[in-house]
Amino acid sequence: MKLPSVYANKIDKDIKNNTDVVHSERKVTKDLGALKKEFDNNGYVNRLKVYLKTKDGSKEEKLVLCKDNYFVTINNEKIYFDDILDYEIKK
Repeated sequence: MKLPSVYANKIDKDIKNNTDVVHSERKVTKDLGALKKEFDNNGYVNRLKVYLKTKDGSKEEKLVLCKDNYFVTINNEKIYFDDILDYEIKK
């Protein structure tokens, strides 16, 4: 059996198609649905103790209010939903 003839082009330039690599950081956040269920219809709760892991660090907070895109602590600080990476409800 005869093999087919093959024609190979001569390459005159550098091919750098393997040097471009794209890295992306995967944002893993926990669903806030269980935390939002602790609040009543008006968005209030009576000093809910929560351990929050945010982009700024980890801390234990007492939440009192849930608005459209943030929680309000007992010290009148806003914690936005986008900043929360993980949480644990203390009981």
